[in-house]
This record gives sequence, C-alpha cells and structure tokens, in this order.
Amino acid sequence: MKKSSLFMILFILVFILSGCSAIMTSIGDSKINSSIKTYKNRGLTTDGMSELISGLEYSPNSIVGINEFKIQYQEITSIKNNILTKKNYTEADINALKLYLLTVEEFRKINSKIPTIKIDYNDFNNSKIKINQVFEKYVERDERFGLDRYQKIQRINYYNSLLKYLNNYTISSIIKDLENQVTINLYIGSSFRGFSQLDNLMTNALISAADQNLNRNLGNYIFFRGYSYISKVSSNNFFVSIDFTDIDIVTLESSVDENNGNKTFFKRKKVFVSGVYKIYNNTPFPSIKPFSFKDTYTIKTKQNDNSIYYDDERAILREVLENKFSDMIRYDIKNLRF
Repeated sequence: MKKSSLFMILFILVFILSGCSAIMTSIGDSKINSSIKTYKNRGLTTDGMSELISGLEYSPNSIVGINEFKIQYQEITSIKNNILTKKNYTEADINALKLYLLTVEEFRKINSKIPTIKIDYNDFNNSKIKINQVFEKYVERDERFGLDRYQKIQRINYYNSLLKYLNNYTISSIIKDLENQVTINLYIGSSFRGFSQLDNLMTNALISAADQNLNRNLGNYIFFRGYSYISKVSSNNFFVSIDFTDIDIVTLESSVDENNGNKTFFKRKKVFVSGVYKIYNNTPFPSIKPFSFKDTYTIKTKQNDNSIYYDDERAILREVLENKFSDMIRYDIKNLRF
C-alpha cells in the first residue's frame, strides 16, 4: 500500500514537472519566433536581441533559437570590429556597441544552459576596454551647449545607458555635472490670505499637505522642499504660488435613517476649488496655469434619546483638502513646465 502511494506521488510529480517544462518551452519558442520577426523587419535591435536571449532561457534546447543567436551574434561582432577601427563615431555606432555589450553580457547569464554556443570572452574583454574608451571620447565631444533642461535630462539618461555594463569616471562626472544643472528645489506657497474659517482651513490644509511631502523626490530631478513664503528664485530654486480664486461647498442630498427611535441625519456635500499656479522660475514674469478640483464628503448627525452627536465637518473637510493638495504636489505640480 505504501509503495503504491509513493508511486502515485512520484507519478503526479513527474506529470506536473513535465507540464511545467512544456509550458516553459512553449513560452520560449514564442519569444524566439517573435525575435526572429523583429530581426527580419528591423534588423539588429535591443528589443529583438533581449527577446531572443529571454526565449533561449525558457527554451535552451531550441535549435531554431540557437542558430538564430549564432547568426545575430556573428553580425553584431562584425559590426563591433568595424566600429572599433574608426576614429570618429556616430550615435548609431554607439548604439551598436551598446547592443554588442548587451548581447554578450545578457547571454553570459544563461551560457551554462547552452554549451553549444561558444562566446569568445577573451575578445569580449579586450573589446570592452576599447568600447569604454570610445564611449568616453564620444561623451566628451558631444555638444551640450545651449541645451534646455529637458534636453539635458535626455542626455543624462542616454549617458547613463552607456554605463549599464561599464564603469567610467569621466562619463559619471559629466552626468553628475548635468544633474546639478537640472536639479530643481521646488517650494510652494499661497497668496491666499482670507479671514474666514474656510479661508484659514484651506491654507492650513495646504501647509499640512506640504509638510507630509517634505523633501519628496517628484521625479525628473525635481525635489519638493515644502511650504514657504516667496523668496529669491534662482536657476535651481523655483517657487509655485497656489492662488485660490473660488471655493464653494454645496449640499447634494440629505437623508434620514431611523432605527428603534434613533435617528441619523446624513448630508452629502461637494467642495469645488479653483485657482491658478503662478510659476516663478528665474524669468522676468511668472507663467500662469489654471487648476481646479472637486470632491465629495458626508457628514452625519446622530440623535439618540436626548443626546445629539455631530460629525466634525471641519476635520472631515480638512482631510479631503489635504488629500487633494497632496495629489497636486505629487502628480500635478511636478508636470508643470519648469
């Protein structure tokens, strides 16, 4: 009985593993076929080569995949050898060398699964040294004068892509210098100085949202530095004044729920807020962009016997506004044109 049970367990395990292997092979073959289509339509590409290597990882015994990799590896190696004889390089040359590095470095991770593919790693190591020198020379000669902030960020991203498989102090230093040039310390404030309770609530909610997001990295080298009164603007310190032009609260519906003589009164309300961003970014005059948002909230009043309990509408509304202002800081303000 025990032997029969053990045999059954082993049979089930073999069945499951065989099924998993078949699925993996199917995924790999699909990736390989897709990469071949990419190669036929577009030639050697990063996407195509990455998909081919991924396919071989899933299906390492694929003869089609193995032969295809050999063809593309030989082609990119030949292109690499030709480029390394040049004295001046185009961006297309640099991209081809990037693809050569990717091809060998990524395939190296799965080479043990496919011993029939032979990579000349001695040639690769020697070529890698030369490619590092080519990349350095290209970046040093690349024209960066007169670029705007977004063009500089594009350069940073491209230069970083050159260092995916390499270390180069010169390129890293140039990237660091560009990062210093494009980094923005962003402050917000408001010229809204109303004296009603709602006015004060709006300002306090904005300050609280700013405190919650203090020093947040908003992406694209923009760092949020909190709420502040307008101060001197520089090439790296920008200020956005959030000026409210309209605040309105309306009741959408009222209802009553009665249970065993106890009543609960509901009021569903909507708050509307509109205004403008005034963006001070080291230009003679601020640029202006309108904004608006709306949200709903519900307040309750409970009447039990001789007692009445009220929701704190100010606290509820403040939480709604804080969440909206926090979203503005995280998602809207960072997308303003600086």
